[in-house]
Amino acid sequence: MTATLDIPEQNPDLVLDQSADDYWNRYQLTFALYSVSDRAIPSAYDGLKPGQRRLLYQMHESKLLPGNKPQKSSKVCSAVTGNLHPHGGASMYGAAALMAADFQRVKVIDGQGAFPRIQGDIPAADRYTEMRLSAPGAALTAELDSHAVEMVPTFDGEWVEPTVLPAQWPVLLCNGAVGIAEGWATKVPAHNPREVMAACRALLKTPNMTDDRLCKLIPGPDWGSGASVVGTAGIREYITTGRGHFTVRGKIEIEGKNCIITELPPGVASGTVQDRIRALVESGEMSGVADMSDLTDRRNGLRIVVTAKRGYSAEQIRDQLLALTPLEGTFAASLVALDENRVPRWWSVRELIMAFLRLRDSVVLRRSEYRLEKVAARRHLVAGLMTIHLDIDAAVAVIRNSETVDDARKGLQERFEIDAEQADYVLSLQLRRLTKLDVIELKKEAERLDAEHAELTELVNNPDARRKVIDKELVETAKLFKGPEYDRRTVLDFDATPVSRDEEGSRERKVNTAWRLDDRGVFSDSHGDLLTSGLGWAVWADGRVKFTTGNGLPFKTRDIPVAPDITGLVRSGVLPQGYHLALVTRRGKILRIDPTTVNPQGVAGNGVAGVKLAGDGDEVIAALPVSCANGEAILSIAEKSWKVTEVADIPVKGRGGAGVAFHPFVKGEEALLAASISPTGYVRGKRAVTPQNRAKAAVKGSGADVTPAPAE
Repeated sequence: MTATLDIPEQNPDLVLDQSADDYWNRYQLTFALYSVSDRAIPSAYDGLKPGQRRLLYQMHESKLLPGNKPQKSSKVCSAVTGNLHPHGGASMYGAAALMAADFQRVKVIDGQGAFPRIQGDIPAADRYTEMRLSAPGAALTAELDSHAVEMVPTFDGEWVEPTVLPAQWPVLLCNGAVGIAEGWATKVPAHNPREVMAACRALLKTPNMTDDRLCKLIPGPDWGSGASVVGTAGIREYITTGRGHFTVRGKIEIEGKNCIITELPPGVASGTVQDRIRALVESGEMSGVADMSDLTDRRNGLRIVVTAKRGYSAEQIRDQLLALTPLEGTFAASLVALDENRVPRWWSVRELIMAFLRLRDSVVLRRSEYRLEKVAARRHLVAGLMTIHLDIDAAVAVIRNSETVDDARKGLQERFEIDAEQADYVLSLQLRRLTKLDVIELKKEAERLDAEHAELTELVNNPDARRKVIDKELVETAKLFKGPEYDRRTVLDFDATPVSRDEEGSRERKVNTAWRLDDRGVFSDSHGDLLTSGLGWAVWADGRVKFTTGNGLPFKTRDIPVAPDITGLVRSGVLPQGYHLALVTRRGKILRIDPTTVNPQGVAGNGVAGVKLAGDGDEVIAALPVSCANGEAILSIAEKSWKVTEVADIPVKGRGGAGVAFHPFVKGEEALLAASISPTGYVRGKRAVTPQNRAKAAVKGSGADVTPAPAE
């Protein structure tokens, strides 16, 4: 009797029948677009990310302006996430703390409490801190009440929010930005606000200004953390194209035997530098350091003291700090921002300034149109009232002789030739507005409205008139940056030389030519071949392989394993230039690897996948440096057979492959016992053996009498 298995029928409502392309377009692409346009990439116009923009808008609506009482940070951030930004409050508070940090080039938020002072600081909990807009921050939202920007519904439709803020200074260039989205990343350095405002005025006046003049107005970045730009490489390319690499260095002062770190490169935390120094001291690469202490406080700012040992100078320690720690590194600028359609693209510094100026033109135009509409409406009412005042007695008689309000309205319209809106305004007036003094004030108001109407009409219709207003407002905004805190902090040391780098971009250091690597997997000063004569290598029984240049070895010579874990190591050594590495497995497979196709690792690396093993019981039994130039061959020995295979017949494969079969087993065999190499072939008894093609069958017979021939 055969048993049957009852399988319940699948509910079709639970099955999603959809292709991978449709799934990507519907879900992943939607998320990618959201991540780019609504989260990580700032706008080129107001220079803000959506979260930052909503935070400042909420603070403006809550009247958290300079001079007003600050509000608890938890309350502000909760209002933002509840009304505008449906994300976690922690991320919103992190954005607010960054805009209130002391190392920010222009503090947009005036924070009360323990906000970050140096890079890497963690702010106090939001329930302990308070915030309000700073004077520059208020300048970003000041014109919201003038209907200067477009407003759109919020995510839940209960409120409205601006698409951009009517910023009066270019936030993106002054404060910089860092963001990573799906397929896009932005990294904009900060600049001195005075230099940026001067460049804005210059480009407003001369849009086709030369790159040379722009580079004089904005010679380079200026971070709130200080530091210095070393050398001229990459600066001009970055300013003119928006993409470029330049070297940034922290500040190290020397006092006797002490190296005092007082400034950090942008984006480098104090804790990161200290952890790196400790690791270098422990590994022996900075054996001249006697002590390190962090004396940072609110009065003196950043102060990390590194003390040199006796026999070492502070200058030597400073050079090692710059060469081996993040105190000097490359800043890869990438000016990516959203355009007017919320599409990301690369911008140059000139283009970002022009985008800001277009925003200012749009702000002046929109607020002028809004104000013109209000002035025209008031002007219309005043004109009707002045017509009534020409014969006030007749107007009173019309009103008194009317039985209803509608009759009075119609009578005024017919008698004085005014419209219904003007007639309603007259009917709603109080009797005190009929005095002679009020008539005089009314005439003055009419003259003022006529002048303002003409001025606003000119602004709406004439771009040149708006350009004059923009320039005047830029001059007023620049006054926000007159204090000493806006003096240039980053030194442009174009005459200095960066730490030299090798072809792969890593920092060079002095090579200890005494290092050797032996077959036991140990770096030392007395065993194995010199590492400078070739590339170090190591192979494990589980198929891993490692190539190394010795990067990360300490200056002090002592026995150090080739990797943190050398359990199962088959063999290691130094591979001469032009040689390949052959990995032989117990199942009769061989993989020939070109070392130039594998990235070398430092001493902390445990290797990468080399040869893919066949299954249970398979392992690497031999690792052989091979060369076609010497006519070498490989002897493989099994229990009942042996074979000599030409190296030239073994193809070169990439790492991670299963290799090729080169030793066909005879009946009763399933594993190799050993493999070795000789430059001239092998001898069986008294007869030399000619190397075979790898496809030829193995030779039956014991391998005990097969030995490598002597080298010529």
